[in-house]
Amino acid sequence: MQGFERRLTAVLETALAAGMLGILLIIVVLVAMRYLFHSGMVGANEIATVAFVYLSSIGSAVAVGRQEHISVDVLPRRLERRRAKVLRAGSVILVGLLNAVIVTCCFRWILTTGHTPMPTSQIPRYVAQASIPLGCGIALFYCCVQLAAMLREEPGS
Repeated sequence: MQGFERRLTAVLETALAAGMLGILLIIVVLVAMRYLFHSGMVGANEIATVAFVYLSSIGSAVAVGRQEHISVDVLPRRLERRRAKVLRAGSVILVGLLNAVIVTCCFRWILTTGHTPMPTSQIPRYVAQASIPLGCGIALFYCCVQLAAMLREEPGS
């Protein structure tokens, strides 16, 4: 499972880098068209925004997988190893539960509002909204992998 996690992380990081490059190119082209040719591309701002939403969602999931999400580790550092491990496991469980709740709750929202098209590109809003269950689902997967790794560790390690 950890091999799959590492490959998934590598693929996601590559996609994130390519996505950032894509957004940069869109913005450079839009600025050049605006100031050099006094024109623009219809819907390009919305596409860049949707791409940024996906990159943020997937990037957050990768941060959870790397255990680089926001946390306060003052207490775990002061506890003995076993209690710190229990506290870390509790933290992973809470992050996983939060992501699971978001995944389950957002589907009704997407079904209710997702059919409405975006104003300029006319792309349905569910295209952007789908980034939420995607990112939270990936984060939930990472939480499960981390929890399984904690459970496999030797008691003295």
